[in-house]
Amino acid sequence: LKRRSAARARPPRCPADFCVRRRAAPRPSAAAVAMLRSGVTRAGGGGIIDKMIPGYQDKIWAALPKGVKEYRVKAENDAFESGIKQHKKWQGMLLSWKETEKGFAPSQKYRKPAVDWRRQMERGTMHYGRWYEGPAGSDYTPGKTVDRLDNVKEPFTDSEWAERKNYRSWDIMKLGYAGLALFLAYRVTNEWPVVWCEEVEEAKAL
Repeated sequence: LKRRSAARARPPRCPADFCVRRRAAPRPSAAAVAMLRSGVTRAGGGGIIDKMIPGYQDKIWAALPKGVKEYRVKAENDAFESGIKQHKKWQGMLLSWKETEKGFAPSQKYRKPAVDWRRQMERGTMHYGRWYEGPAGSDYTPGKTVDRLDNVKEPFTDSEWAERKNYRSWDIMKLGYAGLALFLAYRVTNEWPVVWCEEVEEAKAL
């Protein structure tokens, strides 16, 4: 009878494919418990005293009189509020300066009504102004220019050179020769004093 009652009390077994056994959750290890603590504690915050006497700062705070607690809290709040007050002071000063910067902006009333040449060319409004004759049929407009350095031996035509001779200034080489001649004439026509040193004869006489 006892065997039958024990057999009846046992739960029926099911195939491994259909039954899932419940396992007890593993107990957390000491390392896992340490990880769940505060970062300050895990990092060794508070020094050796906090490790020897855990929570000693809270105990000291609880033992302090009410007046000391109020004084400490008020000191921290005043320090925080003084920083905010100083920030607002500088903020108002700097914002007032920023307001004056608007007066430095150039006025549209005195804006120069001019557009750069590249934008004028892109818009098709480029005005090249008065044309001027140049060598080889050029007029110094885009696409009609001539580089004079291509022919350095004859930079000007015969007619241009003849025209330029009419407006030539004094030849610098002749001016240099004239200056050299004046310098030589000055040196030749003037007498230059000669100073003789007679210290040797005085030393022999002694």
